[in-house]
Amino acid sequence: MKRIFALAVSVMAASVVFAGGVDNKTNLNAGYERNPSRNTECKRPEAVFYNIGGISFMDDGLYVEAGDQLVFKNYANKLDFPSFNALGINKSYEDNRLVYLYPNAEVVYKKGDSAVFFGFGVFGGGGNLEYNDGTAATGLAFAGKAMKSGLNTNEGKLFANIAKNHSLDVYSVQLGEIIGLSTKVLDNLSLAVAARFMHGTQSIELSSPYLAMINGGSDTVGYKADGYSVGAMFGIHYKPTELMDISAQYQSITRLNYEYHSFKGQYSVIKEIITNEKDSFANDLPAVLNLGFGYQILEDLYASTSINYYFNRFATMESPMDGSKYDYGNSFEIALGADYQINSCLMISAGISYGTNGTKSDTNNIFSPVLDSLAFGTGCEYKITEKIALTGSFMYCKYFDQDYNVSGYPTTLSKNVVLVAFGVTCKPF
Repeated sequence: MKRIFALAVSVMAASVVFAGGVDNKTNLNAGYERNPSRNTECKRPEAVFYNIGGISFMDDGLYVEAGDQLVFKNYANKLDFPSFNALGINKSYEDNRLVYLYPNAEVVYKKGDSAVFFGFGVFGGGGNLEYNDGTAATGLAFAGKAMKSGLNTNEGKLFANIAKNHSLDVYSVQLGEIIGLSTKVLDNLSLAVAARFMHGTQSIELSSPYLAMINGGSDTVGYKADGYSVGAMFGIHYKPTELMDISAQYQSITRLNYEYHSFKGQYSVIKEIITNEKDSFANDLPAVLNLGFGYQILEDLYASTSINYYFNRFATMESPMDGSKYDYGNSFEIALGADYQINSCLMISAGISYGTNGTKSDTNNIFSPVLDSLAFGTGCEYKITEKIALTGSFMYCKYFDQDYNVSGYPTTLSKNVVLVAFGVTCKPF
C-alpha cells in the first residue's frame, strides 16, 4: 500500500519541480507593468533590474524605490479522458489565489561617472498555488492506482476516494539581492558588473481525509526544500547620440541546488519517495541576455524596444523524485513601448510584449503552466514633489492554451493573469 501511494505522489511531485525553473520573472517592479520595454532604462532606479549599464547615466544623487504587485490569476488544467468518467475526475482543476505580496526595492547612489546600487526582488516562482480539488496530474495518479487495484476492492475504493477528494497547496519562490557598480568609461559609454544572491524555497502539501488510512493517521503529506546560490550580471550602455540608447545585459545562470529539510506525513512513506533529509535536486534559473534600443522621438516622447533571450537548454532541472532531467528549449520575449511626458509632474506609458516559451507536448508545468503570452501594460508616474514620485500601473496577460500529455493522457493547460502595481521613488538629494 505504501509503495502504491509513493508512486502516486511521485507523479505529482515530478511536475512541481518546474515551478521555479524556466519562468525567469520580468515583472520585477511597477515600471514593467507600466511599459514592458525596460531594457534601456537609465533615469530611474529600476535600471538595477533591467539595465545596470545605464545606471551611470542617471543624475547624481541618492535614489530609493519600493513597490508591490497584486497578482490576480486563474490557472487551470482540464482533463478529458472517458476511461475515468466512472471516477468523476474529468473536470477543470483551478487555482484562483490572489498574490498580494510581490515586493521589490532598489537603492542607487550616483556621483560623477560612477554609481553603486542594490536591488531586491522576486526573480523566479511567485508564491502560492491552491488547488482545492487537486490537479489533473494528482487525480490521474490516484485514479490509475484505483483502476489497477480494481474499483470493487477496498484498495481501489480508497484510491478512487482520494482521486475525487484531495487538495494541493504549492509554494515556490526565488528571492534575490543585487549588489553592483556601474561606471562610465567614455562620455557616451558605460560598463557595469553586479553579483546576484539567490534563495529559492519550495514546498508542497497534498491533503485528503482518506490519506489517514495509509499515512499513519495523518491526512497530509508533503515536503519543504531550500537552495542558495550566487550569479553575476554584466551590462553595457552606449549613447551614440544624445537621443539614442543602445544597451545589453547578461545575467549568468544561477545554479540552485535544493535540499530537503522537512517532511509532513508518515516518515516511512516519505522515505520511499525521498531517501533522506539530505537529498537534493537541481532547479537552476537560466541565463538571460537582455537587449534594448531606445530613441527620443520628440522632446516629450521616448520609444523603445526590448528583447530578452533565455538560455533554458543550459539550465539543469531535475525531478525531486529520481533525479531525471527535464528538457526545455530556449525562449524569448520582445516588447515595444513608449513614455510620454505630459508635463513636469505627470508621465504616462504604455507597451506590449510577446513571449514564447520552450515547452513541448510532454514538457510543461501542470501546476503553474508555462505558456506563450501577449501582454498589454499601461500606467503613469506622478511627481508629488521634486523628491518623491508615485507610480501606478496595470497589465493584462493573455496566455495561449496548450495541450500537455500527463502520463500519456491529454490535458489542456490555460491561465489568465492581471497585474496591478504600485511604487514610490524618493530622491532625498
